[in-house]
Amino acid sequence: MKKTLSLSALALSATLFSFSSFAKYIEYIPANGWSAEGKVTYKNGSTQFSKTHKSSTLRKITSKAHQIESYETQLRSQIRSEIQKQINGKASLKSYSFNVNGDLEIRLRGLSNGNIEARVGNISVASSAKIKKSWYASGRININSNKLYLTGTYNPITGKLNNLTANSDFKVNVDVDVDSALDWLIPGFNWLVTNKLEDKIESSVKSSIYSALNSRTNGYEDVLFGLDRYLPHGKYVYRGKDYAVELENAFKDLVSGESITVKAYTRSKSLRNNGSVNIGHVDINISNHLFLKVNDTITTRTRWEPECGDFGCTAEP
Repeated sequence: MKKTLSLSALALSATLFSFSSFAKYIEYIPANGWSAEGKVTYKNGSTQFSKTHKSSTLRKITSKAHQIESYETQLRSQIRSEIQKQINGKASLKSYSFNVNGDLEIRLRGLSNGNIEARVGNISVASSAKIKKSWYASGRININSNKLYLTGTYNPITGKLNNLTANSDFKVNVDVDVDSALDWLIPGFNWLVTNKLEDKIESSVKSSIYSALNSRTNGYEDVLFGLDRYLPHGKYVYRGKDYAVELENAFKDLVSGESITVKAYTRSKSLRNNGSVNIGHVDINISNHLFLKVNDTITTRTRWEPECGDFGCTAEP
């Protein structure tokens, strides 16, 4: 009898230990936990100041960073689909990875003829896929590019970037390395997978990048990123001058020799036992003397997530 009780106690102890090993604290963001912070800095000779303002309205600026960054997701899917299409019937896709290197940059420059030149890009891509044909043939597809810039014009009235064309030296390199132990069983296998795939992938990757960037950077109304609507007036005043208004006017009246550089990007932030979230950032540099940095801010909470079973749920420590 004692032995039976001991075994029962042991089983109960093991079960509770199992529960506690899965029970955990979860970090999460409540519905009102998202906000954004905007910092304006001005530097000109001996004059220098910075002011910071936090507001949920500023998230409408960082939301543009999230929207633009989604071109990476679009590209990842397009390139994977193209690889799959080209190897269909010849091999199977075993693994796939894709990266965009560099933060997307938009640079506006005033020209002597009164126009505003726009340059979008400063990114490169790298992708790798493993392919396999049963047990007797396998290979790897590597794709990489040099830096891409799309150059066109900026319309300060509509806020649109127009007629963007790629830099002439932009190149996508595709390398297919196939190791077929029994190539004679599938006549032309290496040739079909290697030569045909390299040619078709190169052109499709280029067109995919162009379309993805165009779709994410065109079509914004008014001042780029909606600064005229979302950057609050009266919060960045120094010596009687409202530098939120100065930022807006810089986009609308960019004279010869002046420039504006906008970087839009996201960074991943881990949450305890609950994956991660993307924090949006927009950095603006106006002729190296007026700067705006807007970034998402989050407030997190923690809750206990018990593990439940036949003997109940684990209690919070």
